Amino acid sequence: MAFKLKTGKTVNKILAGAGIVSLLGVAGSYVAPGFMNSTMGKAVEGVAAYALGGVESVFGAAAAMFIGGRTSSTALDNTLTQTL
Repeated sequence: MAFKLKTGKTVNKILAGAGIVSLLGVAGSYVAPGFMNSTMGKAVEGVAAYALGGVESVFGAAAAMFIGGRTSSTALDNTLTQTL
């Protein structure tokens, strides 16, 4: 029998907002890494979270964007770190 966690709608929307930011961060870094690391890229992630679940999702998106680190890195980041 599988364990099923029952959470409220608000918690689900917050988690969905954090998930959409993580997903867009990883996928967007492959397509346009310069754009996704900019302020406009973060705004796009916030708008996508709002479209997904409203204000609650924006709180989850903000937590994923600002409290947590970026979920992706590029080879250029690694090269710059190693050359320092």
